[in-house]
Amino acid sequence: MFRRLMLAGLLAAGSFLGPAARAADGVQVIARDGSAVTFPEGTLAAFDLAILQGADMLRVDVYQTFDGVQVIRTARDLAATTDIASLMPRPGPLKGEPPPAGYPVDYTLYGDYARLTARQPVAGRDTGFDGMFPTPILEDLLVLVERRKIERRRTIGLLLVLHDSEIHAARGRPMEPRLLATLQKYGLAGSPDVLIGTGDPSSFSRLGATGGNPRVFVLGGSTERPADAARTGDGRTYGDYQAPDGLRAIRGFADAILVDVQDVQGTYADGGAMPATTLAGDARTAGLRLFVGGFADAEDPIKPRRAAIEMYHRIIALGIDGIVTDEPVRAVAARRPGG
Repeated sequence: MFRRLMLAGLLAAGSFLGPAARAADGVQVIARDGSAVTFPEGTLAAFDLAILQGADMLRVDVYQTFDGVQVIRTARDLAATTDIASLMPRPGPLKGEPPPAGYPVDYTLYGDYARLTARQPVAGRDTGFDGMFPTPILEDLLVLVERRKIERRRTIGLLLVLHDSEIHAARGRPMEPRLLATLQKYGLAGSPDVLIGTGDPSSFSRLGATGGNPRVFVLGGSTERPADAARTGDGRTYGDYQAPDGLRAIRGFADAILVDVQDVQGTYADGGAMPATTLAGDARTAGLRLFVGGFADAEDPIKPRRAAIEMYHRIIALGIDGIVTDEPVRAVAARRPGG
């Protein structure tokens, strides 16, 4: 009870802060799983702080429990981001599937998921909030965002990224219809401010006509293939999709792409910037919006403030549409005049 009262106090604090202006240049700051450098990622506290810090949009990683409840986590293995390993035994195999590694969220019933609390998974970040915040479901966040939109009188967008969609489709419990039903329930179906992302082309087919919710193709590592490749026989890698013909193919089923910053402009070992790739221009030519992530996420330790601001400046100057980051407060500062 004490933990939930503390969370309620943090959420209520937003009422006393004024609205944040959007960037005049149109570059959106998208908080990846909230302000995850401060609070455990994917918690309502992390999302709420990101809103207070001026993020235009929240990137939300959506997984689905075995019994079909859509939840917010940042890894399939719940042991990475929650206290599940101390609460329950490792799940056994499902009929027709090999034994699972770890504690997969898709092997977990919602009744068990609801008992969990979040913990900080990234080394070097503050672990003082571990065990304090519950693990939310998607609808928890939708309620919070609608409340903040009213209080702060501004738009707060969402980028909902579906994970493991192939797994649930194979089990006969596809994620896409459930997501669309939830958006319909909250009056968000067709909203241009609620984007739906996935890394599997066939997932877009299962979404069907989303009635206006923009679609974002989330590209993984250049040598990796989408999870549906083995079933569909499509041999293209994510790197192939970044080529001009691949981008044109994406435009047939998506409105935007999300890539890692290294795919747009890498850095040398000494921190210097490599020449920019042609991806930003190629995406514009193909009619795709371009969102860039990989800033201070689990594979990228927090950079000193000056280095982080300089990197944001460089990437913004390439003409991208949005920055996806764990540290939205710095990205908001970087896009201000003189930031």
